Amino acid sequence: MRNSKLLILNTTVLTLSGFLMRTIAVSFNVYLTGRIGSAGIGLFQLIMSVYALAVTFASAGIRLAATRLVTDSLCKKEAPAKTIVKLCIKYSLVTGCAVAGIMFLLSGFISRKWIMDERAEYSLKILALSLPPVAVSAALNGYFTARKTLIKYSAVQLIEQLCRICVTVFGLAVSAGNGLSALCGAIAAGTTASEIISCVLCCTLYLFDKKEQNSFSERGLLKRLMHISVPDAVGSGMRSVLLTVEHLLIPVGFRKSGQKTEEALSTYGTVHGMALPVILYPAAVLTALSGLLVPELSGFLAMGQKEKINRVSNECLKLTAMFALGTGVFMFFFADKTSAAVYSDSESAFYIKLLSVLLPVMYLDTVTDGLLKGLDQQLASMRYNIIDSGLCVVLVYFLLPQFAVKGYIFILFLSEIINFAFSFNRLTKTAEIKINLLSDLGKPLLAALGAGSVLNLLTYYAFPDEASKLILAIITVLFVLLYFFCLRILGCINKKDIRRPIPARK
Repeated sequence: MRNSKLLILNTTVLTLSGFLMRTIAVSFNVYLTGRIGSAGIGLFQLIMSVYALAVTFASAGIRLAATRLVTDSLCKKEAPAKTIVKLCIKYSLVTGCAVAGIMFLLSGFISRKWIMDERAEYSLKILALSLPPVAVSAALNGYFTARKTLIKYSAVQLIEQLCRICVTVFGLAVSAGNGLSALCGAIAAGTTASEIISCVLCCTLYLFDKKEQNSFSERGLLKRLMHISVPDAVGSGMRSVLLTVEHLLIPVGFRKSGQKTEEALSTYGTVHGMALPVILYPAAVLTALSGLLVPELSGFLAMGQKEKINRVSNECLKLTAMFALGTGVFMFFFADKTSAAVYSDSESAFYIKLLSVLLPVMYLDTVTDGLLKGLDQQLASMRYNIIDSGLCVVLVYFLLPQFAVKGYIFILFLSEIINFAFSFNRLTKTAEIKINLLSDLGKPLLAALGAGSVLNLLTYYAFPDEASKLILAIITVLFVLLYFFCLRILGCINKKDIRRPIPARK
């Protein structure tokens, strides 16, 4: 029962902190858009695509490895967590420093040949300094996840966000009037400073955490670490490479379709820097749940508790479907008001409405990925991610010059659907998944459409041309209440479901 309560507590804490941090991030993104424009956001998104690739290789699968190894240690009473974390930190320092050196030395080449904009070089050099701290933080994050001691870690993440904002705002003030290179560099400096502070705080939390004080030989642990981290690192790395190539080709494809450079960056910035953050904002709850499912299912797997694996997998998928369908319908009906409330204009409204149709697939894929990683299926995830990303690169190269943004939206849909189809198919072979299309998907969709239609009619008369954060908050609360009511009426949720405990490891 203690594990059940800890899972609920940590999911709640991570969800609330995730929503808070995403609120801060979206609000800050609005501020940045006002300071550097959508074209500037587009350029910085390209820089962050390269940075994301570097982070993937710097972390090299260490978070998943630390989570799985510490969880196995706690379940089987093998090597103590102290020894595992020590090895993981050594591993992360080697990979983090190596990738940081490469990125720093090649920043000029990357900016000229990959991003095709020399204004990116300054930012890449600054971001390279953050890679070793990022890698160490990933290892410690895996430890905290396995130990289910994430409340303090959530506070660290909040401090990291606030630090990023403070440093960035100061940097933008100092760099005002010095061009887009300096402005992007100021944002990069905020990211680097926040990652360093986050790493220091994580190390401090770890040192004061209650854990085993005895030591243990690292012999044998490295092999197990590599078994988990290498497939995840290779899969994530190859996908990140292809994803980076894809994102770098997008503005190029837009330009080949007839758009000018600034216009191409602006279109890219609107989709990736404005619409997608809004679409993914509610996914904070799923991101928290997906991360916590890894140690939970890993523990069930280590102890051979197949029945609990099946139960948790099915319940998580059903709840995710209800949440995703409701969120998608809400975004579809209220895209205009959401865009106007968040960005004070309707520039991103069309893309928010369009991507809302894909939202359920994206959310279900997030949870499915967490389930697979907890069930030691990282090799399968690696294959699917590589296939998906490789297909995207080919399609971006051939479709964007001819179809521009329409081609890119098509690629987004096809990519997400294929990835989810592969992952879900693999999950059905690993656990006994029982999904009823009518009760688990049809009824929640009907409930969401009913709630959305009624509320849309009410807002048409109550707030015909008004859009503000307060109005959006009121509409959101009313939709949640109406949706929950409709779910109860249709029998999707009952008292037994609400009171049912999450199975605990014995």
